[in-house]
Parts: sequence; C-alpha cells; structure tokens
Amino acid sequence: MRKNKFQLLVTLLVCIVITTACGLEKIKTKKTNDIDFTVVAESEIPSEIQQMIEERKEKEFKVTYSDNQYTYIIIGYGRQKYDGYSIKVREMYETENAIYVKTEFEGPKEYTNNETSTYPCIVIKIEYSDKNVIFSE
Repeated sequence: MRKNKFQLLVTLLVCIVITTACGLEKIKTKKTNDIDFTVVAESEIPSEIQQMIEERKEKEFKVTYSDNQYTYIIIGYGRQKYDGYSIKVREMYETENAIYVKTEFEGPKEYTNNETSTYPCIVIKIEYSDKNVIFSE
C-alpha cells in the first residue's frame, strides 16, 4: 500500500513538472535593435489609458496597453509632495522576444515650502508589438 502511494506521488510530481515546463519561455536579453518611440503629450493620451492612470495613480505602477496600431508603455511614480518631477526614457530596445525599457525619475530642481500633490507619469507609444515588456531599473 505504501509503495502505491509513493508511486502515485512520484507520477503526480512528474506530471506537474512536465506541464509547467512547457509554458516557460526563455527571455533573450541580447539587443537586436533600438525601438523608435514617442512620449505622448498629456492632451493626446487615449481615454482608455487616462482611465488606467487615474485608477492607479496613487502608487507606483508599470503597465502596458495595446490597440490595433500601437503598444503603450505607461509608468507612474505615485503621489509626490511637490511639483517639478521629470521622467526620462534612458533606454529602449528590442530582443528576440521582448522589449526592454529603462526610465529615470528625477526630483524637482528646486523644492518649495508649498506642498502640492502631483502624480508623475510617462506614456510611451511604440508600433504595435505582442512581445513582453521588461521594465529595467
């Protein structure tokens, strides 16, 4: 009886390993080319993306959204106490099966005593892609 339970357990574990291993895809990190991108002006952000930002703006977030033409990469840095923050795209490139994006979040050049809640966010638009987006620090 013990031997049967042990065999059943081993068989079950082998099945789990086989089925989960089939879904894994190795992410390639070797750069194949740079990606052309546009930082979308606040007035030109599609309404679906504006809604996503509004729902998430209190905390840091990184999300993508695609329509038939473009993929949007949206990065928000949560509520900040002062105005004047900036976000720069430092690097954006493509690999065989992923898109890598690296941004830099910079504080205000000058701090004032006037506290005001701001929600720094950047929306980056690229040609449509079904590749995973990897956010690097």
